[in-house]
Amino acid sequence: MLLQLVARLLWPARCAACNAFVPESTAFCENCALLVSELEQVCHGCGLPTSETDDGRSGSGRCHGCRAKPLPFSRVWPVLAYGGATTEAVLHLKHGRRRHLARPLGALLAPAVGAALDSGVNTLCPVPLHPRRLRQRGFNQALELLRVAERLSRRTATRPLLVPDGLRRIRDTPALGWESPASRRRIVAGAFSVKRPEWTKGRRILLVDDVMTTGATLAECTRVLLKAGAAEVQVVALARVV
Repeated sequence: MLLQLVARLLWPARCAACNAFVPESTAFCENCALLVSELEQVCHGCGLPTSETDDGRSGSGRCHGCRAKPLPFSRVWPVLAYGGATTEAVLHLKHGRRRHLARPLGALLAPAVGAALDSGVNTLCPVPLHPRRLRQRGFNQALELLRVAERLSRRTATRPLLVPDGLRRIRDTPALGWESPASRRRIVAGAFSVKRPEWTKGRRILLVDDVMTTGATLAECTRVLLKAGAAEVQVVALARVV
């Protein structure tokens, strides 16, 4: 307790976007919080905001596009819209050597992780970085967020299985940037593999990442997991490009 108090005095909490001082475990200051958009009514299939799902007919909560051409994961749980202060926070976490931001940002992820666990998910897995990029960055931001969210979302004595290295990125894909959805799919095809297939057999897996853009990376990871024997894959993303 004393060490924690000293640490807080020496390194007080700061806003993940603008670096202003904030209360402990708070992600954004009051000004930046106004620039953060929470995603509420979204399509369960693609995570995009929508007011036109088929809840009234089949209860799947999917938009017309996802009913016609669904992505391979069974549900996506996005938390924030990518943009504004959220973008700044993600960039600071990934490229600003501010690993500690995983604590307040992971806390924002916890309700979505908890909801996925309530739905029957029993295994947690982050989207992996290629070893070269992992060496450069020093950590996998998806894993850091997942560890915090899992700890804060525990509701029962039964803990889900956390597999930090269950997936491997076997090909160092370039930054996807402004690539089209079709191009993104081509770039990530064959870029992932399951390290130990035995951990996937019959498991209901929650795949976690920091940002979902078109869903190409998450879809490719899902296909690999399902091929390896997973019973189901759901997705949680801190931010969704909308």
